[in-house]
Amino acid sequence: MILQERRVYMLRTRFDLCDEFLKETSYSLKTMDKDLFKGYDPAKRPETYLTYPEAAVQIKLGKPDFSQYEEINLWKLLGSRRSKRNFVEQPLSLNELNILLWGTQGITADMGDYQLRTSCSAGALFPIETYLLINFVEGVQPGLYHLNVKDWILEGLKIQDVSDFAFTVTDHQEMAKVAGVNFVWTAMLERTRAKYKERAYRYILWDAGHVSQNLHTVANGMGLGVCTMGHWYDVEMNEFLGINGKEHMSILMASVGKINGVDWKEDRRPPKI
Repeated sequence: MILQERRVYMLRTRFDLCDEFLKETSYSLKTMDKDLFKGYDPAKRPETYLTYPEAAVQIKLGKPDFSQYEEINLWKLLGSRRSKRNFVEQPLSLNELNILLWGTQGITADMGDYQLRTSCSAGALFPIETYLLINFVEGVQPGLYHLNVKDWILEGLKIQDVSDFAFTVTDHQEMAKVAGVNFVWTAMLERTRAKYKERAYRYILWDAGHVSQNLHTVANGMGLGVCTMGHWYDVEMNEFLGINGKEHMSILMASVGKINGVDWKEDRRPPKI
C-alpha cells in the first residue's frame, strides 16, 4: 500500500512539473513582455552548424540522385503514408540514405546571413542536429555518425557495431536493432533560446516534429519502412553521443529500413516471436 501511494505521489509530482512547464512557456495578452525579443542580435546568435572536424571517417555525400523517384504523386503518397517497421535484411544504398538526409535537413536556399532547409524551423534557427546509428548501409561501416549539414558530410564518430546498443537504449525495441539506420535527432537549445527565451522549449519540440514528418513522407515515397519512436533511455543515449543532455539533448528517434512492401499490415510490425 505504501509503495502504491508513493507511485501515485511521484506521478502527480511529474504531472505538476508538466503543468508548470506549460504555464511558464505560455503567452498571455495581459502579461506578456512586449520587449521580450528586442535584445536579440542576429549577428551574435549561436553558431548554426555543428561539425566534428576530428572525425576519423568523413563521407562526402554530394547531391542526391532523385531520378528513380521523379514520378511520386504527393496526394497519393499522403493518403497512403503508414508507419512500417517489419524490416528485411537488406541494406540501404548510400544514395537512399542521402535522399533521406536531404529530405529532412537539406539546404535549399541561401538568404545571406542564414540558410533555408527542406524542413521549417522557428526563426530559421535550426536547433535540430542529426546523428545516425548505422546498421546496414552499402559502403558505410556500421557505427555512430553525425550529419555535417554545412559541408554535407557524414562524420564517423564511433566505427563499431551499434545494433546491440540501439536495441538496449530503446528498451529492447526490435526495429532499432534490425533497421538499416536509426535517426537520433538532438536539439542545441541555445540556438533557439537566445532569441525566444522560455518559449524555445516548445519550439525545439515542434522543429523536431517537422523534421520527423519529412522523414516519414520521403521514406514512404521511396518505398521504405519508417517508424518514429519516443521511448529510449535519454541519459545513456546522451552519453553515447557525447552531449550533456541539458544544453544539447536527444529529442526524437526514428528507424528506417527495407520492407517487403506487399501489404501494410504485413510491414507494420515484426512477427511476434
